Amino acid sequence: MRNYKENAETKEWFSADGGAECGFNANTDWNSADAERMGEGVPQVQNPAPYILQIVNACTSAISNVDIGDSYANREASNFGQNSNITITSTVSGGTYKEFLAQSETQPFKVGSTMLICTTAGQLDQTIAITHRNAGGKRQDDIMSPTLTLDQKQTDRVIDYTEFVFDGMTRLRINQINGSATLTIRLYLISKFASIQIVQGRPGEVVYGKPRIIASEQLKLDRGF
Repeated sequence: MRNYKENAETKEWFSADGGAECGFNANTDWNSADAERMGEGVPQVQNPAPYILQIVNACTSAISNVDIGDSYANREASNFGQNSNITITSTVSGGTYKEFLAQSETQPFKVGSTMLICTTAGQLDQTIAITHRNAGGKRQDDIMSPTLTLDQKQTDRVIDYTEFVFDGMTRLRINQINGSATLTIRLYLISKFASIQIVQGRPGEVVYGKPRIIASEQLKLDRGF
């Protein structure tokens, strides 16, 4: 995955990465990344529960270009700007999808891994376009292509380790939601901006450890040994 470097002259705030122009980071060395942040005095805390979103296609035909996010454009739009046959909800107890969108505007976060869950044939083969844009018209795109591993025994879920920043102008566009499919998306955070930290005299970025989705001593999601 390609890296995008900070523009040292403008240092423009783009997709909430505080200088990374597009918000993507191909660095997957979790330990060194965490150690570097800790060295800067950034607090590292226990991993939060993932954001869990569910997309349902009530139509028997596939619907293309289904979006998650882009809150500034979609939060107040009818059906969040999506096809009338598409329903997007948050399955986190006490939270709604609209609240998820609103929070992304003021508390941008960085995703370290994404789990997609679906039992409909072919749905997990669909790509996801990650788009970052700003009010100045700049835009950056990348493609997430979740892939089942050759030794993976489960066929109803896949994990992708693409790192990306998510803010009010970030959009995840799923190539299509197959007919009558229900797709669950779990976003696992590695960092988040929390303004209340600043009020309390601490750095505004809260850093989490590596998401424990697969742990050799715990769940064997992908490997049966």
